[in-house]
Amino acid sequence: MIPKHSLAAAHEDSGPEAYTPLWFRVSSLLLVAVAIILLVVVLGDRVYNSNLSRAALVAVLLALVCAAFLHVRAWYEERKGIYATEREFTSVCQHALDGILILDDRGVCLDANPAAFALLGAPPAVLIGHSFAQFYADRQQFEREWRTFLERTYQRGQAQLLRANGSNVFVHYTAAANYLPGRHVVILCDTTERVEAQHSLRETAERLQQMADNIQEIFWTLDASTKKVLYVSRAYESITGRSLDSIVRDPSSYTDLIHPGDRLLVLAKLEEAMHTGLLNEEFRILRPDGQVRWVWVNGVPVRDDAGTIREMVGSALDITARKLAEGQVARHLATAEAAREQSEASRAEAEALRRATLALTQNLAMDAVLDTLLRCLREVVPYDSASVILTETDGRLFVARESPPAPANRPVVTLETNQSALAQRVLLLKKSVHIADTREETEWRDIKPLANIRCWIGVPLIVSDSILGLLSIGNTRSRTFTTEHFRRAKSLAIPAAVAIHNARLYEWAEIYAAERQSLLKRADASRTNSLEERDRPLPH
Repeated sequence: MIPKHSLAAAHEDSGPEAYTPLWFRVSSLLLVAVAIILLVVVLGDRVYNSNLSRAALVAVLLALVCAAFLHVRAWYEERKGIYATEREFTSVCQHALDGILILDDRGVCLDANPAAFALLGAPPAVLIGHSFAQFYADRQQFEREWRTFLERTYQRGQAQLLRANGSNVFVHYTAAANYLPGRHVVILCDTTERVEAQHSLRETAERLQQMADNIQEIFWTLDASTKKVLYVSRAYESITGRSLDSIVRDPSSYTDLIHPGDRLLVLAKLEEAMHTGLLNEEFRILRPDGQVRWVWVNGVPVRDDAGTIREMVGSALDITARKLAEGQVARHLATAEAAREQSEASRAEAEALRRATLALTQNLAMDAVLDTLLRCLREVVPYDSASVILTETDGRLFVARESPPAPANRPVVTLETNQSALAQRVLLLKKSVHIADTREETEWRDIKPLANIRCWIGVPLIVSDSILGLLSIGNTRSRTFTTEHFRRAKSLAIPAAVAIHNARLYEWAEIYAAERQSLLKRADASRTNSLEERDRPLPH
C-alpha cells in the first residue's frame, strides 16, 4: 500500500487549493475590523480612563474567542477533507489491477500495492526495503536505466523481469520521478500473455514458411478485393521460370503466365471464386523459355468474423507429367480400340483402365482415392490381397490401405525399408518387381503386409521423379500373375500416383488455410490489445 502521507502530499501539491467557505472569509474580515476598532478605542487617550475601556476589552476578548473558534472549525473541516481524500486514493491503489510501486533515489522499494506483489510473485518481506534490481537478470542494466530515468524524470517502455520463483514476466511500465522529493512512482502492466501470443504467432509463421519452402508445389495467398498476390512460396521460381522478385514488384504479374488460350476462362473463374470461395482449375502456363506446362490450382477462402472473404490461400501443382500420362493412356486406349484383332479381354482391360483413370481423378479425399485404387485394381489384376504402402517423412513405411480391409481396432502397420529387400529395391531403384514364386526367392521375407503370399507384384508410385510409396499385389498361389497382369499394374500405377499426390496436396492446402485464418484472428486480437494499451491515460 502506498503511504497515506505520500499520497496526500502529492495530491495537496498537485491539486487545486483548498476551498474556503464564504461565511468564514466574511466573518474573519468583520472580526478583524471590530478588533482593530476596539483596539483603537481602548488605546485612545480620551477613553483610557473612562468606563468604556473595560467594555471594549471584553469585546476584544469575545472577538478573539470567535476568531479562534472559526479557525478551529476551518482546520477541522480541512483535515476531514484531506482524510477522505487519503482514504479514496488508498482504496484506488489497493484495488488497481496494475502494480504500483514507490521507489527512492536508489531504486529501493518503499511501498507497493497488492497487484505489484502478485505480479512479481514476491511477498512484502521480499519486496519492501529491497532494491528493485533484484527482478532484473542484469542488475547493471537496471542501474543504467534507473540513472537515465532520474535524469529524464519520466519514462515508459517494455521490460522483461524475473519473478521471485525464477519465471519470466513481461511488463509495460510507466514511471514518473519526484512526485515528492526523492519519491518516484512506477506502474507495471502485465503483458506476458500478449508477448507469448506474439512469440507463438512468429513460431507458427516460421513453421508454415519452412513447410512452404520445402515442398515442390507453389503455396500462395491472394487478396480478395484487389486479387494481388500477398505471398508466394519458393517453388514459384522452379515451376514458372520467373523470379520471386518479379511477383513482389508486380503482384498482378501472375496473369501474364496464363496461356493465352486459357487466360479469359481462368480470370473469370478467379473472379467468381472471390465470391464463392471455390477455386479448382487446371490450365496451361507459358514459361519465359517458351515451354508450356500444365498446373492444377486449388484455393480455399479465409473469412473474417463477419463471414466476408478477406483472402484466398491455396496451391499450384505442376501436373504436366499427369497430363502426359493421361495422353499416353488415351493413345494406348485409342490404339487398343482401333485394333481389329483386339480380343475381348483387351477391350475389357482398356475400359477398366479408362474407368480407373476417371475415378481416381474425380475425388481429392485421400480415403476415397485409396479405396477407388484397390477396387479398380481388382478389375485388371486377380489378387487375393493388395495394399497401398506410403512413405513417411522419416523414411519409414506405413500401410495406408489394404484389401481385404484390416479390423477396425488394429493399429496402423509400419515397417522399415530394410525389413524387405524387395520393397527396398522397388523404392530405391524405382523399378517394378514381379516374383512368380516367393519360395524360390532368397530375398523374400514373410512380414506384414506381405505374409502368406506366393506370387507378388510390387510397383512404385512415382510423381515428378519423387517416390510416394509402392503398390503391393499378392496371390496365395504361385505363378498366378502373368506378364500381362504385370503390365496392367504398372499402367494403373501412373494415374494412381498422381491421384495420391493430389489428395496429399489438398490436405496440406486445407491445413495451411486453417493455420492462416488462425494467424489472422490472433494478429487482429494482438493489434486490438496494443491499441488499448496505447490509449490508456497516463498517470498524473
